[in-house]
Amino acid sequence: MKQVSDAIRNVPAVLRLRRWWLVLLAVWAGSVWLILQEHLDDIRNQSVQIATEGARNMFRMVVLTRSWNASHGGVYVPVTPRTQPNPYLDVKRRDVTTTDGQQLTLINPAYMTRLIAEMAITDNGSVFRLTSLRPIRPENAADSWEKAALQTFEQGNKEYIGITDGGRGRMLRYMAPLRVEEPCLQCHAKQGYKLGDIRGGISVSQLYAPIEATTLASVRQTRFNYLGVFLVTAAIAWLLLELLRRRWFELAAKIDELEATRSELIHSEKMASLGRMVAGFAHEINTPVGVAVGAVSHSESTVNRLDELLSQEEVTEEALRGELEDLRQSGALAMANLRRAAHLVQSFKRTSVDQGSEQVRPFELRELIDDVLFALNSQLKKMPVEVKVDCAPDLKLLGKPGLVQQLLTNLVLNSMVHGFDGGKQAGKITLQVSYSGGNLHMVFSDDGRGIAPEVLNHIFEPFYTTRRGSGGSGLGLYICYNIVATQLGGSIQCSSTLQQGCRFDIRFPATLAEKDKQVTT
Repeated sequence: MKQVSDAIRNVPAVLRLRRWWLVLLAVWAGSVWLILQEHLDDIRNQSVQIATEGARNMFRMVVLTRSWNASHGGVYVPVTPRTQPNPYLDVKRRDVTTTDGQQLTLINPAYMTRLIAEMAITDNGSVFRLTSLRPIRPENAADSWEKAALQTFEQGNKEYIGITDGGRGRMLRYMAPLRVEEPCLQCHAKQGYKLGDIRGGISVSQLYAPIEATTLASVRQTRFNYLGVFLVTAAIAWLLLELLRRRWFELAAKIDELEATRSELIHSEKMASLGRMVAGFAHEINTPVGVAVGAVSHSESTVNRLDELLSQEEVTEEALRGELEDLRQSGALAMANLRRAAHLVQSFKRTSVDQGSEQVRPFELRELIDDVLFALNSQLKKMPVEVKVDCAPDLKLLGKPGLVQQLLTNLVLNSMVHGFDGGKQAGKITLQVSYSGGNLHMVFSDDGRGIAPEVLNHIFEPFYTTRRGSGGSGLGLYICYNIVATQLGGSIQCSSTLQQGCRFDIRFPATLAEKDKQVTT
C-alpha cells in the first residue's frame, strides 16, 4: 500500500486528480467557442460583403446610365401620366412637340435616376435614390444616415456602408458620392458647384432579413460541426488522459519498486564492503593475539620452572635471574601484541560505527585513510600493488567519516579488481588530498589497465559492469558517485587512457573541525 501511495504522489496533479481535467475541458470549450464566434462573424461579414457588392454594382449601373444620358444632353420621352415634365429642370426646349403632335419632355440624368428608382421598388427588391445636402428638388433631401455619409465623402471617403432600422425592417444601406462633371454644370452651376465637387450621392438600400436568412443555414451547420468536433475531441482527449494516467501510475509504481530494489542492493553492497573489512580486521588481529597467547603460555612454563627451582634446597642466583628475565620478556611481548590488538579493535570500532551510522563528528582524515587501508591490508598484501598517500597528518574535518570511508574503500577495491586484474598486474595507487577555500580535493589514481573510451561514459551508471560473469554487481562506482554528488554535494570526474591507468578527481564542500579552521594543503 505504501508503494502505491508513493506512486500516486509522484504522478503530476493534473493527471492524478480528474477535476483538473474539467478545467482543461473548460479551457478547450472556451477556445472552441471563441473560434466559433470568429467563424460565424466571418460568415455574416461575408454575406454582408456579397450583398454590399450587389449594391455597389447597382450604383455603378445607375452611374453608367446617368453618364450615357448626360453624354447625350438628356433624352426626350413622350409625356405620360407617369412621366410628366420635370418642374425643376430649368432649360430651353424642355418640352417639344413632334410634327405629328406628340408631346415630348426632356429627361435629364437626375430625373431619369428618380424614374428608374420608382420602377425598381418591389417588396423584396433594392431601393436607391439620389440625394444631396443641397438638393434642387426638396424630396431629394438627405436623411440623417445619408447626411452622415455625405459628410464623410467631404472628408475623402469613397463609400459608406451601414445597417439601420426602417419602416420595412432592418436595412443594409450603401452610398457612394457623385462628383460634378461638365454636363452637370448646366443645372448645378447656379448652386456654386465646380468641376470635381461632390454634389451628392446615390443611396442604395436592401432589406437585411433576406441577407440574414441566407446565412442562417450556414450558421446552423457551422455550429453543428463545431459541436461535433468539440465532443469528439473532448472524448478522445479524456480517453487519452485516462490511458496516460493509468500508464503513469504503473510507471511510478515500477520506479518505486526499482528504487526499493536499488536501495536494497546498495545496502547489500555496503554490508558486503563492511564484511570484507571485518574479515581483514579478523585476519590482522589474529597475529598479535596469537603471539600474545604464545607469550602467556611461555610465561606459564617459566613460572612452573621457577616453582621447581624454588622447591630445591639450593638454587643459584644466576638460574633465578635467567628465568625472571625470560618471564619479563614474555610479558613484554604479550603486552606489546595486546596493545597492537587493542589498536586494531579501536580502528575497527571507528570504521564499523562510522559506516553503520553516518553520524557527523570530528575526524582526522589521514587516520581515516589509514584505517581504510588497514582494513584492506589482508587483500593488498597479497598483491604487488603499492599504495602511496599524500595527506596532511593534522587535517581534521567535521563531517560524516563513514561516507568518506565507503568512498575510498570502493575506489581502492575498484582499482584492485579492474585496474590490476585482481592482483595479476603490479602497479601503484596514489591518493593526494588538499583542502582550500572550504572544499576538499581528492585525486585518486592508479597506473593499471585503464578504462576503454566506450566504457568510460558508463562507469557511474548503476548495474553497469564489465565483469558480470565474475561476480561484479556494477554498483561500486555508482555508490561513489551517489556519495559525492548526492550526500556530500560535490562532483566526481574520471579520466583514463588504456594501459596508463585512470584518475578520479573528487571535490566536495568540507568543514574544518573547530580547532583546525585554517587553510591546509
